[in-house]
Amino acid sequence: MARRSMLNRSFSTREKVLMLVLAVLLVAACYYFLVIKNVADTKLENDLQLQEIQQQIDTQTALAMARTRMEGELEKLGDVNKLPVVATYDNIRNELDELNALLAGVGTYDVKFGQPELEGELVRRPVTITYTVPSYDAALNIVQSLQNGSYRCDITDFTLTGKMLADGSIESVNATLDVTYFETTRGATNLSGLAEGKAS
Repeated sequence: MARRSMLNRSFSTREKVLMLVLAVLLVAACYYFLVIKNVADTKLENDLQLQEIQQQIDTQTALAMARTRMEGELEKLGDVNKLPVVATYDNIRNELDELNALLAGVGTYDVKFGQPELEGELVRRPVTITYTVPSYDAALNIVQSLQNGSYRCDITDFTLTGKMLADGSIESVNATLDVTYFETTRGATNLSGLAEGKAS
């Protein structure tokens, strides 16, 4: 007698239930991996991108607020075009021309430039200026004109010594100023003559 093939026999109720459960589990697994997990991964990626975009927006907002604040501070200073500039190194010729023009009405004066020092992109050029004028007001006017000059500088120290006449009036005032001009190496074509500054 020929054997009946296993595939040609009918399945029992228990086998049918097990195959149905297996089919449901297979469909559920496919649905989870192809739909639910895919949607969850996409949502997570979108959330991360949104956080990154929000961080960029916050950064740009902070920069815009800082810019607005700085523009307000610059407006309080007056005309921005008249503010002193940090010139490109080597600006000694222009600085000397401005000092000569500023001190042109002074009887005697002396200007001594020191060794310029480099720190990063910033160059500090020390200058010692001595001059003699008829009054304290004239001496202070030169200090103020120097601070409001075309090129950014800092007056670190100054002394005024008055020469008095017998009647108590001022004959002349000798002034000594320690000034530092600021320049930048950005855009400079020649950096010769610079000494490395001390780290602050």
